[in-house]
Amino acid sequence: MNKKYLEAAEVINQCYDVASTFDATKKYDYMVVYDDDITAVLKSMSVYRKVKELNPDARLVVVGGEGLLAVAFSVMRLSLKMRGKKEAKLLKKETEAARLQRVAMELGVPKEDIVVLDKGTNTTENLQAISKLAEGKNALVVSTQRLAMVFKQSADFQCNEEPEKHGCVKLNYDMFVIHQSVAETLRWYNFQSAGDGKVALHLFASLVRRFDVYDGKFLRKPFEADAETKKADALLRNRFLIKQRLGGIGLLKAYLQYIPIVWDIFWNAEKYISDERKAINEAERY
Repeated sequence: MNKKYLEAAEVINQCYDVASTFDATKKYDYMVVYDDDITAVLKSMSVYRKVKELNPDARLVVVGGEGLLAVAFSVMRLSLKMRGKKEAKLLKKETEAARLQRVAMELGVPKEDIVVLDKGTNTTENLQAISKLAEGKNALVVSTQRLAMVFKQSADFQCNEEPEKHGCVKLNYDMFVIHQSVAETLRWYNFQSAGDGKVALHLFASLVRRFDVYDGKFLRKPFEADAETKKADALLRNRFLIKQRLGGIGLLKAYLQYIPIVWDIFWNAEKYISDERKAINEAERY
């Protein structure tokens, strides 16, 4: 990854960081893993152990539908089968939540302690499911740094400011944020390295725009981005923004941006499998 783009992404990453509010003395009824990245499970097992010590009846909740994960898995399976690789048998179709559940179970969490919420197709539907499950209870939400601010601002707005409008109920929650630099997110097991880091850069290229466009609709913008952050956003947005592009030339450019990402995933399916196994083996068991 070009150093200037990595540095720009890091500016945005630090700008939208969220402080953890996890209280080790508080009784939580649910620990909700809200992420498309198994890092959120890999780095939170010690926290889950503390939650269970105070409340043996606490449940682990994993959230996430198919998303782009399903596309990535289809590409990898096709690649492995076409190249006659035995690893193709190791890849099974699963939602983001199912993947989080599988990893949590490998790290020692009993299946009966896990609630799977994988029917949501967007943030609002996920928040509806989370808030209704945890209604009247205390929840601890686990998220990696890159997604934490989006969750916080969306949950505060949709669940606690305008719950009826968005089909949610009040959500009493604290957050445990896994703080990472952009460089630390670049792994194959979460696909952030795909396309020479273009998957990761897309996320950081979308954050400033997301808070501007959805402010007062699906979330509250936490603050006005400063000059340094806007400069970093301008550098990344034109080159790496994918899903949020508009029709016509913008849509064509978005499709063209997918090509190196899909190509990279196709030829590096084995890296995904080996890196996931390595990460799980290195993680702390519950």
